[in-house]
Amino acid sequence: MQFAEGAKTEPGGRKAGVSCVPEPDRRYGGRFPWPFTWTTGVRRSPLNPGDMANLHERIGHLRPLWFEGCQLNVTRSLGVNRTVGASWTLSHVTPSGFRLGGQYQRRCNDHVLKTPLVAFDVNPSTLASNLQLLYRPVGSVCLEANLQLLPGRGMPLVEEVSLQHTGRSRTSTVRYSSNSTANAGYRVSVDHLVSLTDRLCVGMELVTECYRQVFQTGVAFASRYNRETWTLAATVSPEACDLTYWRKASDSLQLGSSLVINQRQGRAVGSICYRLDQPDTVVRGSFDTDWTVGFTYGRKLKPAAVTACLSLLFCAPKNTFQCGFRMDLDSNLL
Repeated sequence: MQFAEGAKTEPGGRKAGVSCVPEPDRRYGGRFPWPFTWTTGVRRSPLNPGDMANLHERIGHLRPLWFEGCQLNVTRSLGVNRTVGASWTLSHVTPSGFRLGGQYQRRCNDHVLKTPLVAFDVNPSTLASNLQLLYRPVGSVCLEANLQLLPGRGMPLVEEVSLQHTGRSRTSTVRYSSNSTANAGYRVSVDHLVSLTDRLCVGMELVTECYRQVFQTGVAFASRYNRETWTLAATVSPEACDLTYWRKASDSLQLGSSLVINQRQGRAVGSICYRLDQPDTVVRGSFDTDWTVGFTYGRKLKPAAVTACLSLLFCAPKNTFQCGFRMDLDSNLL
């Protein structure tokens, strides 16, 4: 085998003075060696931010859902789109009695829930009932209404009705709510929330309230910043301020803190809450600066299709203590 003139060979047949490492690509400059290449970044489009009512929803999932007395809830599914249930409550705080209810929704199409959705519950002894309607005429428009039907009243009481438009990176909502105590007042709000990036969203809410023929109008500004393991949200108005911070400490533990300042009421309350998720067990607890301490404990009892929940709440300034026990039975698993 012959090589070019002037070239020498080394043991093994390689050319002397010729490197086996490839030369750097001259297109990328001399500062980067050959293994490095230029790539374009990926920019995620802004996500839908939701509405102002759900701005602090992450810390809302951590707060205990307190109840007092004894409760028994039974549910039964009649197909994939119909559910019926019954509940019995014995309490000194909430109205006691027996209630029947149900929920109807259209079937899913391509993993998308089709509306309308109708949910109701009624007290057989007094015939007082609650009705909830959710309807989407198109994918971006949602109409929701909560009605209260009372015997002897001709027109139903509209507790809350809202019309919402959802875009790719913004949400606009018009909401009306009324005071159920002798038509003492109502509240109308218009809010708009926009995602500037996939992590940051800002918005504004205009509120008009009427209570006993006294009108008040205010404006509030809101913002939220999301990360994979923590979220910071704030709602600020001339009369109030609400700050919340949520953090995922581990796969099973979530922590949160909030600070609420209300100038009209002249009080400020801070709270720390947590949620611990274990197999078949959920524990939620909170501690407020007004010396209110409580927690809820829920556990699925296997092999029975029963979930047992315990609620404890202690308020030192009022010298009150509340205890509740609830059993949730899913008859479909029997």
